[in-house]
Amino acid sequence: MNTFFDQNNATRMGKILMVLAILATLFVCVKFVSAVKNMNRATDIAKATTIDVSGEGKSFAIPDIANVSFTVEQKEATVHEAQKIVTKKSNDAIAFLKSSGIAEKDIQTTNYSANPQYDYSYSGGRSPKLTGYIVSNTVTVKIRDTATVGKIIDGLGAKGVTGLTGPNFTVDNPNAVSAEARAKAIADAKAKAEVLAKDLGVRLVRIVRFSESNGGNYPQPMYAKDMMVGGAGATPEFAVGENKFTSNVTITYEIR
Repeated sequence: MNTFFDQNNATRMGKILMVLAILATLFVCVKFVSAVKNMNRATDIAKATTIDVSGEGKSFAIPDIANVSFTVEQKEATVHEAQKIVTKKSNDAIAFLKSSGIAEKDIQTTNYSANPQYDYSYSGGRSPKLTGYIVSNTVTVKIRDTATVGKIIDGLGAKGVTGLTGPNFTVDNPNAVSAEARAKAIADAKAKAEVLAKDLGVRLVRIVRFSESNGGNYPQPMYAKDMMVGGAGATPEFAVGENKFTSNVTITYEIR
């Protein structure tokens, strides 16, 4: 009796294993067929006839930001004495900026240094003579109202800053202007592709590749009277001009 049941169980187990083996084989076959189809599809795309077209787009924007940097520098016998003078002048300049409507977030210290100064004219093996210390503080300012640039530069000069650089006119949101240039470049490339396809007697199927290079942000002169900014003091009038953004794209089309 036990032998009969053992044989029956073994037969049943064998059938189960056989079914599992068949299912596993089917699964592998399905995977293989799918992989082959994907390879064939990739090969078809690789073999597909394509054309490349390029397009260029330009966009212009009047700068709405002016960047200015100034330095306060002082030489004294000790670091402490130089620091006191630099601190006083720097604080006065920053207070003037805030009173002129410049937000605190737009005023940034970009460099601060205190360096010893030596007289190297001594000879005969004698060590250089320490003559004092120079303390320097550099601050960068973002002016969001470009009409006030001249006034602010004039005021900073009156506060005794020893070095002033700028203004550098730029666009606060360059991505939006760049996107406009890119859209024009794509439209230019598409128009060229349609004309080329018509001339060749082919049909555009789809885009298979895209690349872009940006030409950067270039200031363009604009000397219109209402685009001049300047103070009533010693500063000249500044030409804000406009900035040019360019985009160059290359689009690869599959054709039939």
